[in-house]
Amino acid sequence: MEISENKLISKIRRFEDKSSNVLRGIGDDGAVMKLSQGSYVLVQDAMVEHVHFKFSFVDPYDVGKKAVYVNISDILSMGALPLYFLVTIGITPTLTSKDITLLYQGMRQAAREFGAIMIGGDTTESKNDFFIDISMIGKLVTKAYLGRDKAREGDLIAVTGPLGESAYGLSLFLEGKPIKGMSRFVKRYASPKPPYAVWKEIVKHDITRSMMDISDGLLIDLGRMMTESRKGAVIHLERLPIPSLLRKENKEILALSGGEDYQLLFTFPRTKLEKVQRIIAQGHPISIIGEVIRGKGVKVLSRGNTYETPVKGYEHFGDSR
Repeated sequence: MEISENKLISKIRRFEDKSSNVLRGIGDDGAVMKLSQGSYVLVQDAMVEHVHFKFSFVDPYDVGKKAVYVNISDILSMGALPLYFLVTIGITPTLTSKDITLLYQGMRQAAREFGAIMIGGDTTESKNDFFIDISMIGKLVTKAYLGRDKAREGDLIAVTGPLGESAYGLSLFLEGKPIKGMSRFVKRYASPKPPYAVWKEIVKHDITRSMMDISDGLLIDLGRMMTESRKGAVIHLERLPIPSLLRKENKEILALSGGEDYQLLFTFPRTKLEKVQRIIAQGHPISIIGEVIRGKGVKVLSRGNTYETPVKGYEHFGDSR
């Protein structure tokens, strides 16, 4: 396709109809509906073979886990807890019934970790590449949804970490390097479990109004948040939670634009700084990396100097990768 994913989504938004029951529609990690029983979050995320994964790198069990995890990550980032989900899979001729069984076993394992329940879906034939598409619903547990559009000037920017692990894990497979002793990176790539424990602390202490998960890379995802909030951001390279191995190999760029870490990115007012510091002191992995400012775009500083990055992150379509 000749345009980027962001531009395509902008075009699609023109077809969105408005409703008083829809608190948040296109433009976030999930849609939010207000019903008589409460507010609910709907998300949908698909994974396609040779785009999001390869069976030569990961087995069907981990593909199933990851498919559920990435949807739960979106549910959590909106301020909700997952409830139920539907699954559609496109089965290729090379997959066996054992492969499909492993896939669903992985989904069930991931779902049970968060109390989510599969209630149906669809199966279809795919001639070339396998795909899995999940639709999930969760119930809002925060006072209001945690949206990309709620960052405010002066807010501090934080991430749960570390960043770059998944991209480094993928690079090991792509470059044919030994994976022995690299389990933390391989695991983050193969089945990135959302950081549930720290999410519960953030929600319990009412830390943030704005949150999203990091799926396509810190820079591009923070840029999306700032676009929705109509603000700008400054972050500091030395404050990013980058694994020492990546710094040693001069691969800090993977933390900025590697993607698929599925850590949480959020902003919070300075009045909540003491609470955040207490959460950090309890051992929860939160790094304060920058500040929301007036303007637009994301600026990266390294020891006070502008740090230029050739790649912002992953986008489907266009020539922006």
